[in-house]
Amino acid sequence: MESIRFFVETNIGTDVSEQKSEEKSIQVGEKRKNDSMESNMEALASNGKKEVLWRVNFEEFIKHLRDKACIANVRAQFDGGAAVVLSAILEATRGVETKVKAEKSVPLSVNTIFEEVMKSDEGRRTISTLESVRASLGQLGCQLPIIEIDETYSIDLKRIIEIAQDDEVESIVLKRYGREAYRIFRLLSEAGRLLETDKISDKTFVEKKETAKILYRLWKDDYLHMEKVVTYGAKQLQFLLWKVNKQSLWKHVLDEMYHAALNLRLRIAYEQEKEKEILQIPREKLVGELGKRYKRLRKIRIVLESSLMKLDDALMLFHDF
Repeated sequence: MESIRFFVETNIGTDVSEQKSEEKSIQVGEKRKNDSMESNMEALASNGKKEVLWRVNFEEFIKHLRDKACIANVRAQFDGGAAVVLSAILEATRGVETKVKAEKSVPLSVNTIFEEVMKSDEGRRTISTLESVRASLGQLGCQLPIIEIDETYSIDLKRIIEIAQDDEVESIVLKRYGREAYRIFRLLSEAGRLLETDKISDKTFVEKKETAKILYRLWKDDYLHMEKVVTYGAKQLQFLLWKVNKQSLWKHVLDEMYHAALNLRLRIAYEQEKEKEILQIPREKLVGELGKRYKRLRKIRIVLESSLMKLDDALMLFHDF
């Protein structure tokens, strides 16, 4: 995380004298306030005229977290080599990139990427040649040029984030609805189009009645989009078609995450309020029953706060990146 600092010059000579001349007309409360301000200004003046002020560079901080999320996702999906190359590219273009939600990284030549990779210990361990760099770039979705004249590469960051979002939602479906629902949802997510119930059953090897139940449950919970199609002929038939509408689903998942985060914070506050007497007692006096209560509270807080941290990471994935 980087900070931005500002130099502020304080020129207080004439202001203090003018303020002193007007003190008689100021009410007592205001006079005390102004006297306090004067003493602070005089202290600043005695230390020098220039002061350095700091503020958090929030956008740079979010970019740093986005980069970490991209690298972690690539490491899990591919291997250490691809993660090292991506990390090197992001580090080299850090001062040039301006947007948090950039779709692609700033283009770099393969030689520059290799030089940046060689700056880290992990890079020197995992990447030894330009061919190794090119292989990792291929894993990251880069098209290798036929003629190696102007060999520059740009990483599709948007796609990496989209894959991470897919994985997060699929994980939610697996935990909440089970493995068969996970297979059905993953099929529809990857298909990106409407599929009929029987076709979904055949492709996922889930019994047709169970497939219909799972699809209906996912649709009822706003995880799927459904359309009814009626065919007219010798016999009227109705088909149900299903798909994953990621644009609306991502909003729904984000809303669920906000509610979950609120519930976790409320639970943490409730547990602390419930045991507030324990928190006011010195640690060395927490023995017997009091010690058990303290250990219970500590264990609950660790679980809840770690869950909240994981949830914060997921929220940033859908909201900030």
